[in-house]
Amino acid sequence: MFLFFIIFIPVIWVMLSFESMYRTAHHLRIWWGKLSLWLCLYFYKVEWETEIDKKRNYVIVFNHTSHLDILLLFAVLKPMYIRFMAKAELAKVPIFGKFFRTIDLSVNREDAMDAARAFQRADEALKNGDSIAIAPEGGTSKNPPHLRDFKSGAFRLAIQHQIPILVLTIYDNWRIMPSTGVKQGWHLSRVKVHEPIETKNLQPEQYKELSDKVRYLLQQDLQQAFPEKFSK
Repeated sequence: MFLFFIIFIPVIWVMLSFESMYRTAHHLRIWWGKLSLWLCLYFYKVEWETEIDKKRNYVIVFNHTSHLDILLLFAVLKPMYIRFMAKAELAKVPIFGKFFRTIDLSVNREDAMDAARAFQRADEALKNGDSIAIAPEGGTSKNPPHLRDFKSGAFRLAIQHQIPILVLTIYDNWRIMPSTGVKQGWHLSRVKVHEPIETKNLQPEQYKELSDKVRYLLQQDLQQAFPEKFSK
């Protein structure tokens, strides 16, 4: 990982100084992530409910339990241009924070003005044909594989722009590299890409209905995969 960090990051860092090169920088970080995962012997298996059009844009949502989730999304959905929307603290992380100050979108939910500006940037990104990835839980789960309550931003954006929701269920990253708790050894990382959920003709006030539908899909997948965790 360190070797590829030395090779890729300086080049990407320079590219991030020019907005016209953001897409190229994103493709390089996809390859940096994939090569790093291979070196770490991190292997994944994807279940596709249907073939998706990777040339169109989506609002991408997923259950979030590990820092590996972002690299996994890069690998699974390549070559899609994905801009992550995440908490503002990530923009302050040395070196990697530059992504969240350029390609990606940082949002401070404690500051209404900052949050409004972040969602305005997300609006512009979706209009430009970019895909936005948002963890609707607002952060990593503290009790995986159980889900936290969902926030509404991703669903409001999808309805506002009439863009499909692309749902990914990430099963095993909380066992491989948990954000909290103890690593549970080596596991194959399984991920399920659901058929996109169309938002055409949905009204803004239906965001809760859309949120509940997505939460149900994720909950069902996780309960089937880990029945012992939900039987208590």
